[in-house]
Amino acid sequence: MSTGSNPSFPSSHSPSEARRWLINSPILTAWGLWRFVGPLSLEEARQWAAQGFESAIGHASTAEWLSQLLGHNVPTRRITISMNMGDEALVVRLLRRLPEGSVLTAHELRTVPYELGLLRRIE
Repeated sequence: MSTGSNPSFPSSHSPSEARRWLINSPILTAWGLWRFVGPLSLEEARQWAAQGFESAIGHASTAEWLSQLLGHNVPTRRITISMNMGDEALVVRLLRRLPEGSVLTAHELRTVPYELGLLRRIE
């Protein structure tokens, strides 16, 4: 959802310009029809990441952990995204809720159970 001065990307583009995102929560950024597939294996996620992506990972420790996990550099980018038809995102979903206000180190994140999935806006 793009609003005012928030760092984000344009909300309209052609299907040939579909974006590939890396996000750490399965969020629906707009009304539409979505497909969330998973869990993916780590190897499937690494293959997906090898094709290129834009990071929307807002914490440095999470970006560091994901860089190690996926074998690709994950920049820290605290941005608001809007997924359009054809866009997809590799979703890293923690399987336990962290205590309020906690920010874990990359080392601590390695101990938290997680799943990987693929979110795609199809309409």
